[in-house]
Amino acid sequence: MGFVVIHVIQIDGILQMLKQLMYKWFGLSDEPCESCEILRSMLDESNRERKDLLHRLLANKEPEPPSIKEEEHVPVNPPFTPWRVRQQMLESEDRAKAKIIRDRTKEIADLEKEVGIS
Repeated sequence: MGFVVIHVIQIDGILQMLKQLMYKWFGLSDEPCESCEILRSMLDESNRERKDLLHRLLANKEPEPPSIKEEEHVPVNPPFTPWRVRQQMLESEDRAKAKIIRDRTKEIADLEKEVGIS
């Protein structure tokens, strides 16, 4: 029985070889079956989705540029500042605050005169 199976497999292989040879010699094309076409289209779609996902993943790996906040930059002070320097800084801050308060009180007084409250 094993001898017959081996000969059938060999004959099938020889027939396939002759078939391919005839197709090449006479320029014939082997028409694929419907299930082969379905499988081929599914494979193409799967490959396309895989490439799309790969591109999306690689695109997300790019570092984002750091966001720049438009804030007032405060200079970094050294850990120790002499008292005279610190005193001058505090006095200048106080003068700036006093000027703002004077300007606001002047604006309030002008508004009160316009309205007639004072």
